[in-house]
Amino acid sequence: MGADWPKLTLVWLYEGDDVDDRRKAVLALDYPDVDIVIPDRNYPLDQLTDLMSPGAEVCMFWSDDGKPVGTDFLKMMVRPLAADEQLSALMHLWSGNAVAMKRSALDAVQKGMFRLVGNSFMKLAIFFLEVGTESRSVRSHVVVSTTEQLVPLSAEPYGRVC
Repeated sequence: MGADWPKLTLVWLYEGDDVDDRRKAVLALDYPDVDIVIPDRNYPLDQLTDLMSPGAEVCMFWSDDGKPVGTDFLKMMVRPLAADEQLSALMHLWSGNAVAMKRSALDAVQKGMFRLVGNSFMKLAIFFLEVGTESRSVRSHVVVSTTEQLVPLSAEPYGRVC
């Protein structure tokens, strides 16, 4: 992956007690062109796609449960989407807590049917595969990463079970 990273909109959802400290940590993540959107807690989940920046090529939804992440977390989430066109994925799902999607993939899913349920994005991934395949008549390439792949290992438990 070269130095060219696609413009990213991060829709950040966090319900921990240390919101200000965690926000500072998120703002310090290493990514060259990112707009961080923090929706109001009452914002309808099915309308989060409307928050995507107009010039963004990738949108990432992150239900942050406080797990420690490296400074390259956003790059690791976007990397499978920014690979060579033949190898690139349309979606990268991280253990149910975050999902990154190319704008073209997000736009291809009918907004009226787009729903995020709870704190897990697994249903979104399944929905995307079902609807995307039907509407585009092609197979979708989705990458799934486990917590252990993107989070430093620790003997202490982090986050919540989704």
